[in-house]
Amino acid sequence: MSISVFAQAPSVSSAKIAMDRGDLTEAKKYIDEATGIINEQPAAEQNPKLMPKYYAYRGQVYYKLYKDEALTQPSYLDEAAKSFSDCIAYEASSKKQRYSKEANEMLPYIGQDYIALAEDLNFNQEDKAGAVKAYEAAFELRKGLGTLDTLTLSYIGFLSQDLKDYEKAESVYKELIRLEFKNIMWTGVLVEDGQRYPFPDKKTLDFYVQTERATEPQRSESTEHEFYTQLLWVYAETKNQEAYDALMKAARAKFPNNDQLLKMELQSFLDKEDFDGALANLEEALVADPKNALYLYNAGFIYHQKKKNVEKAREYYQAAMEADAEYLDAVYMLGLLHIEASNVVVEKMNDLPRNAKKEYDKLNAEKDAELGKALVFFEKAYGINAKDEATLQALREVYYKLGKYDDAKRIMNELGAL
Repeated sequence: MSISVFAQAPSVSSAKIAMDRGDLTEAKKYIDEATGIINEQPAAEQNPKLMPKYYAYRGQVYYKLYKDEALTQPSYLDEAAKSFSDCIAYEASSKKQRYSKEANEMLPYIGQDYIALAEDLNFNQEDKAGAVKAYEAAFELRKGLGTLDTLTLSYIGFLSQDLKDYEKAESVYKELIRLEFKNIMWTGVLVEDGQRYPFPDKKTLDFYVQTERATEPQRSESTEHEFYTQLLWVYAETKNQEAYDALMKAARAKFPNNDQLLKMELQSFLDKEDFDGALANLEEALVADPKNALYLYNAGFIYHQKKKNVEKAREYYQAAMEADAEYLDAVYMLGLLHIEASNVVVEKMNDLPRNAKKEYDKLNAEKDAELGKALVFFEKAYGINAKDEATLQALREVYYKLGKYDDAKRIMNELGAL
């Protein structure tokens, strides 16, 4: 047997003595000395009685170093976590688990420290990559303790997506969807200080309420749909249309009334120029929300610009304006419909022979009537937003065609001042 087996003991014991008297620098020196000896030994030559003590003390030394403001380094938390885990693994097959009991007690604290580290890296140091690494360490540690920390997993997904690590983000979101993670939080007001706090689950909150230690229990809304929408964004960024369409179908079936998913599906139909699909999507949405000006306007726009159905377009634009009198786009488009109608009349005038004065005068009156109707809507749009360039240009054109030259000049000056 190598003499180095016996050389471990003084270093490990010296590390513990130095740690107990608060000299962490000295404790680190001795425990690192022991590590150097152990790393040079074949596993068969390691002292089975000393190894769990070594792992436990090494975990304690590095954890204390991490918690010391003057000496701390992020890597020390990794060393502490690994040492405590190695201690537990080493004694797992032993009937006498002398050191792993304390190691098991320490690991949850280390898990929370990883979360705190991740939050600091993310919010204070703007180090998202470092935050992902810390969150992953917390997740794996807690998983080893039998806890599936889905909330932390969701943070890994969000940050990975921010970092454009779409492969990792996709994997995380798919797992959260598989787990049907709802991210529901239970909170209550502690009687002790009158502050609202989160509780680990409903059972715990109910117990506090029943024992009159908490009041005003609340349950947050499920955010399960967010993991579908985020995964859809991932597929959009990676241009995976097949996966996008399949997930959208599943998401809309699971959350038929979710506004964000409906809008994303609508945009998908528009991008593919599937206008019938887009209209069916909007009609479905309007059943649940018949006064939604955005949906009404979009239906009008598709009928107007894509289906060339003027009457249906007018119907939806009008409904959008009635649902929201300040909806500028709908008001503007109603005016534009009359401009387009006046242009059709002008084309008929241009086709008339020179001697058709009676027909010309009749058509000219029709043109002016359409322009007058357009003016009503454009002036209404101007009242909603006097700085909207499209509205100002339309007003200038209509004023000019109706012979309102002073008004046309005024609007031209306003355009020049934009």
